Amino acid sequence: MTAYHPIKIPGRSRRRGTIFGLVLFLVLISSLSRPGFRHWAGAISLKILSPFWTVGRGVGNVFDNIGFLFANKLNLANENARLRAILDQQLTALLNQEILKQENATLRQIVNRLPDSLPLAVGRLISQGQQFPLGTAIIDVGSQNVNTALVPGLVAVSEGTVVLGQLVEVYDTKAKISFYSTTGARLPGNLGEKHIPIELTGRGGGNFTALLPRDLAVAMNDQVTITIAGHNFLLAVVNDIRRAAGDSFQKIFLRQPVNISQLTWIELYAP
Repeated sequence: MTAYHPIKIPGRSRRRGTIFGLVLFLVLISSLSRPGFRHWAGAISLKILSPFWTVGRGVGNVFDNIGFLFANKLNLANENARLRAILDQQLTALLNQEILKQENATLRQIVNRLPDSLPLAVGRLISQGQQFPLGTAIIDVGSQNVNTALVPGLVAVSEGTVVLGQLVEVYDTKAKISFYSTTGARLPGNLGEKHIPIELTGRGGGNFTALLPRDLAVAMNDQVTITIAGHNFLLAVVNDIRRAAGDSFQKIFLRQPVNISQLTWIELYAP
């Protein structure tokens, strides 16, 4: 006996699915027109979508907080920079004021040091802090910015007591000084309390040498002075004495009692 096999008609299952979907759509449309169903569907949708809305609001709040934080930090950074700039300006003003006070005090000391022989002019050393290898320096006074006529030959003095050199060139607002200690330069002076005549030879940088008879008494820290306009100015101090066996002379090493590279003010006196 032959088994029965139902014949499958192509497309029948597809038509059934379409008809079912159409019926379901019509039922849904019909249900939506009823107020009870719409209320139920709205409640279901609210319960489903409510967590997403809550998360969305939370993420929005997080981004708002982050934006506020960055904006607040930027404002603080700008305010900090503004206050730092004000502080720097105030510190600079205070420093300049203190420098002016010190300079005024120094100038008053210079003017009051020798009341009977005031300097013709006082100039600031422009090339301050250098070693002056060429034996010259520039000061900030010239023929057009001081009342006194400046001419070559004026004597350059430091602190009212130590003679350094002389004016060699004068410009409109500047002048050039040549130091007595320039290498190879020769200068007469007086040694010690007995004012023994001595000739110094420059070694550069405020240093000198001199040759004296071996039997002449010379001691460490003996001073060499020169007379300018009736006043004795200190030139150098003995800091080393060398005597070679069998030599009829002794070699004296001297240095100026000021550090030329650290000078600020130069006083000019008439010779």
